[in-house]
Amino acid sequence: MQKNTKEDSKELEEKLKYIGLNLEKIPKCFENNERIKYRPLKTYEDNNYKVYKYVDIKDIEIYITPVDRLENLNEKLKMAKPISYYMQLNSEENLEEYTTFLKMLNNLNIDKIKDIEEEQNELNKQIPYEIKYKNNYIWQIYYSDVEDKYFMLYSSNENNAECLFYLIKRKIEAQRSRKKELIYVPISHMEYSNKLLKKSEISDLENYLWLFTKEWPNIYEVYNTNNEASLEILGTTTVFDGVRSIYKITLKDKEETGKVFKLIKALFILESNDEYEYKFKTLINEEGSLDFCYNMQKITYENLSEFIRKEVEVKQEKTNELYEKNIMLAENLELLKETVKKHNEEYLSKEKQITQFLECKKTFFGRVKYFFGKGKKIKKEELQEGKEKNSIEITKLETIEKKDFYTIEDLLKVCEILKAEQTKNKNSEMDIKALENKKQNLEKKIQNATLYINEIESHKKSIFDFWKFTNKDEVNMLTEAEENENQNKGKLKKVFNYKEDLEDFGKHIDSKQRESFSKNECDAVFACLNDLNAFNILSKEKILKREENKIQKKLEKLKEEYIENIDEITQKDFDIFGNVAQDKTKIKVLNNNKHREIEKDKYKILSINLETTLEEYKDNINNYKNLLNEAYGKVLSPYDMHIYMASSEELNEKALNIMNINPKEELLKSTNEAETNIYKINIKENMPVIFYSNIMYYDNLNKTLPLGMDISTKVLIDLNKFDMKLVARKDFNINVLTDEFTNEIKLIHIYEYNLEFKMYKKKIES
Repeated sequence: MQKNTKEDSKELEEKLKYIGLNLEKIPKCFENNERIKYRPLKTYEDNNYKVYKYVDIKDIEIYITPVDRLENLNEKLKMAKPISYYMQLNSEENLEEYTTFLKMLNNLNIDKIKDIEEEQNELNKQIPYEIKYKNNYIWQIYYSDVEDKYFMLYSSNENNAECLFYLIKRKIEAQRSRKKELIYVPISHMEYSNKLLKKSEISDLENYLWLFTKEWPNIYEVYNTNNEASLEILGTTTVFDGVRSIYKITLKDKEETGKVFKLIKALFILESNDEYEYKFKTLINEEGSLDFCYNMQKITYENLSEFIRKEVEVKQEKTNELYEKNIMLAENLELLKETVKKHNEEYLSKEKQITQFLECKKTFFGRVKYFFGKGKKIKKEELQEGKEKNSIEITKLETIEKKDFYTIEDLLKVCEILKAEQTKNKNSEMDIKALENKKQNLEKKIQNATLYINEIESHKKSIFDFWKFTNKDEVNMLTEAEENENQNKGKLKKVFNYKEDLEDFGKHIDSKQRESFSKNECDAVFACLNDLNAFNILSKEKILKREENKIQKKLEKLKEEYIENIDEITQKDFDIFGNVAQDKTKIKVLNNNKHREIEKDKYKILSINLETTLEEYKDNINNYKNLLNEAYGKVLSPYDMHIYMASSEELNEKALNIMNINPKEELLKSTNEAETNIYKINIKENMPVIFYSNIMYYDNLNKTLPLGMDISTKVLIDLNKFDMKLVARKDFNINVLTDEFTNEIKLIHIYEYNLEFKMYKKKIES
């Protein structure tokens, strides 16, 4: 027991020596015995740091509180005492505090202090790209504006005391060297200084950026080693097909900050007031910041005024054109109304005559009366449409005064006027279309009624003929207008959405492939994943020597891997157990679902061993190639969907390609290069494609393999079976973090293709 006590005492002395602290003679930098004066902010959000600073070590006082770190700040302050009260045993009054300090010292891990020291050395060289850093949360440093000083409020209940003793160590060193020693830390409970933007403006800026990026940004006020403030705005924005990239806007100058704020505010006002007219796109520029574009034009503060002027002029011109068009439409509408009115009167007159005949034919005397009566004859002359235009009340077009400089208010006013004219135009066109349909129906009804009346009159030459005609049981339906043939409406198709549909899609396609493919066909798909190049080379009619050398090199590489994994391979006795290499008690988990299946072994599938020859390897690949040809086309895409492939080379349009339904995964593959190509292929519903679902990676002997695409989102597609058409070409930047401090801007070239299966037309025609 005594030995342990001596060892503990020695260890304690070593820790004190490392820190440079003598408990019998407390350094002057810890002699403060006064309670801190501090006014906590009532509206501050404790879960987020807003201000980061380089603070001089000697300016930070240290206080210790027995209250937990996550408790109410007022309670922590109420119980806080200067660290000097913990460092020396003055009386029984502070025995508990002194014991607590020794306990924290005893539990101290010096290696963790060294880690903090190393981290702070890096932070003194440069600020992290994302401002916050790994050990961000350990610092509880505040600023008291009442006393104009910083202080650490450390909770004695914390398990991690390294930050406390690191600060103690650095304060002692600063006292000895009398040099300025800086530490980069977040300042807790500190609001923005309002030096660059007001707090309300920063809050507005968060709302503005959310509209454009659909994510709340983090806005930090950061002070460099010279105590110069900057606003650092970090967030993510969509750059391509749901893939998001980080952006960072750095604002150092008040004038520059004001310009950026006004630009974003102006664009926000335009888009939020008329989202259908204005939809601004965000792009990552070469500095990793945000650019705002409209119709491929970059909008900056400098060209904002010119952009507004052009938009006002363009929209005023459109408004004037629509106004003139609406006047013509109003006139046409009135003419149509008059024509329809006359057609309606004519039809009602004929309908009355036909009704009279139908009533008379019901009785003997009625027929005689109608035959010898004076029936109204239809005049053959055409009814003339009114040529005189009705007086139309035309309202004066509302305009804005022409000037050299237009404001956002002017543009919104012009948009409002244009929208009113567009609404009038749309309503007038709909009314005209409805009246034209009604006019056509009436004309057809009049035509049918006229034919029917003429037929009646044609049978009045003889009483016997008239009598025979009126005895007919059925008459032609002459009052109905011909209906327009219904146009074939396109069938609504479900379009695959990676984020929302992957789970259900994966289960559906995995189930379909298990039904459609044999075990050997699944092995062929798996083999293709491991040596796609060999499949494509052996599919050619003539194989060049250099291509055969590629297959040879791949075989040699597989053999090298085989040798590296020989210990693991020899443990599997395939001759005895086959695919049942493990018993049923071996449980695995795939996407939180338990199963007892064994992963496919690429060495077994490809028949790789130390004696495998090139000819044997080629024969095996050819066998799988034949199986793949039989399998291809058994499974069709259930939806219209997109697949992607990242490559620095051109797309091989005459070969098998392994692509991905997850664009983000392909983009991550390209992060090692300054620029790369992303090939986007648009697949139509019912096009042949093979998916790398779970069944492609397991044999499922025990029938316990979960359904889905939990291992991979890759697909195998034979582009040689399709006609390809390039339909879009664009570039964009993506911002990638290479480490905590460094970012790189990658240039991505997008090539988008539509496919049409070469045999697809023939199948439809047959």
